[in-house]
Amino acid sequence: MFTKIETTDTNVAMEVAGHDFEVEKQRIHTERNNMIPDHVAVCKKDTNEYLGTVGIGWEPVQPSTVYELAKELMDATGGSINEVFSMKGSSVIGISFKLAEREYIEGDKLSLNFLMVTSFDGTYGIAGHATCYSVNRDTQVNTSNKVYNLKHTRFVGNRLEVVKGMLKFYNSEIQLFDEKMGRLVTKAMSREDTIRWFRSLFPEPKSPRGERILENQVALFLDSYDSNTMQGVRGTRYGAFQALVDYINNHRSVRVHNGRDEDEVKFQSIHFGTANHLAQKAIRSLTKDFKEEVTEFSEEEFTL
Repeated sequence: MFTKIETTDTNVAMEVAGHDFEVEKQRIHTERNNMIPDHVAVCKKDTNEYLGTVGIGWEPVQPSTVYELAKELMDATGGSINEVFSMKGSSVIGISFKLAEREYIEGDKLSLNFLMVTSFDGTYGIAGHATCYSVNRDTQVNTSNKVYNLKHTRFVGNRLEVVKGMLKFYNSEIQLFDEKMGRLVTKAMSREDTIRWFRSLFPEPKSPRGERILENQVALFLDSYDSNTMQGVRGTRYGAFQALVDYINNHRSVRVHNGRDEDEVKFQSIHFGTANHLAQKAIRSLTKDFKEEVTEFSEEEFTL
């Protein structure tokens, strides 16, 4: 469940998200009461709801601890929580923070965000990265070259200090993305060049069937590209990238199996999986001729 919210009050955010619970480890036994030696179940303390099975060395980071870190992040940056979510029941929880807002094209509003995720089923430790959210298109993309992921071990409590240090790294990544987007709007790119660029993001087809699949992907991408009539978007590298983001969010198919929710599978792909790899390749190819000169954000926007 994904919920849009604008607040700096972590108590409100926890309540809205349904993250106001504690978890505990419980030993697992067979039907004949033999204890499983290497794994434990993770359950909610109040309801005994099962959330997942993890290794015995896994140590929980409570949701309240994640929100304490969220408060420190907001105090340091002046940011605010703009989305909270739960997946796989409450086995995976996350918070998105808006750190800055941009309009590289007038009227095309983007939020530069930081995403933090944790899980109680072993899927993630404490993971996170920088993202960009388009208000107009309701799309998002991972903008980080790297994703940190601290495992839930008995040392994880002390390593929260490391997470705070990592936020400095992501501030730099957001600054670099900001600089690149500001330059992409100034770079002309014809529709024909845009099609060739999009095709170059995929392996060269080796069969007629592969060519048909790629042509279908091109057609879906062009639906996104041609539907954006905002002045200054189409005909630029910026427009090509935003069309790719829309294609990833709204047109690219995902494989759903084992009873997983489609939104969860899409989230995983966009932020950590194949769609993220596609977006990273797109950014690199569009900016390969740029000399990386980052324009610093003001202290009011980022202070760590």
